[in-house]
Amino acid sequence: MTVIRITILLVLMASATITHADDFHTLMMRATVKLQHDKSTATGFILRQRRPAPGEESRWVLVTAAHVLERSSDNETTLVYRVREAEGVYRKEPTALAIRKDGQPLWTKHPTEDIAAMVVTPPDKADLPEISTEQLANDELVRKHGIHPGQIVTCLGYPHRTEANQAGFPILRSGSIASYPLIPATANTTFMLSANTFEGDSGGPIYMVGPARHQSGEPLEQVRLILGLMHGQHFLDEEMAMIYGNSKVRHRLGLGIVVQAAFIRETLEKLP
Repeated sequence: MTVIRITILLVLMASATITHADDFHTLMMRATVKLQHDKSTATGFILRQRRPAPGEESRWVLVTAAHVLERSSDNETTLVYRVREAEGVYRKEPTALAIRKDGQPLWTKHPTEDIAAMVVTPPDKADLPEISTEQLANDELVRKHGIHPGQIVTCLGYPHRTEANQAGFPILRSGSIASYPLIPATANTTFMLSANTFEGDSGGPIYMVGPARHQSGEPLEQVRLILGLMHGQHFLDEEMAMIYGNSKVRHRLGLGIVVQAAFIRETLEKLP
């Protein structure tokens, strides 16, 4: 009887925890936005940064891949927020975002990695969850939770400008961490993700939600952790000899390249 009661209790606890954890997918979808201009479309996500100095308020920060902003030749781009009008009813709120002034970038770029961040002021009614920058992974958190190859993680983006619906939400896909080792991040700046990625996914968040193990042998716990952002994808270029010249065929390998979140943390620390 005791064994049965313990089993039932564990099942109920797991069910309650998983339900709570699953909602992080919704939060991340709401935090993910599209960046667009005439020539290209990409992905970014907005977090809430707590200010360390006494008396300073928290602020919204946009995180994306640095090449997304660098390849935009204009002084501004469009950031597509969403406004919630009723339950399940949202509308797009395209907003101009200044990214240069007098020819100088207004974003902060990581010194070595493909990461950019900048402070933003969303429209008053923009639907944004307050996901803290403290949920960005680093070596300590990766080690603590035993993040490992084969771990199922999630990516959000706008592949080839495709949106999930008319409200402009991103598309969610899942895959496993496909490379080793992960830490230290200074020696392993990126890792591979076993998932198809496309143009438009650059800058999108890669995160995990669910049970993770403790290196100390403690029980599994539900983890909500942003592991990095999408940088690009791996291709195989095949040269083909033809009668009147050579041709090149490009094959997708189904492998995304993810820049580790430790470098997002470093970039945010450099924000003015």
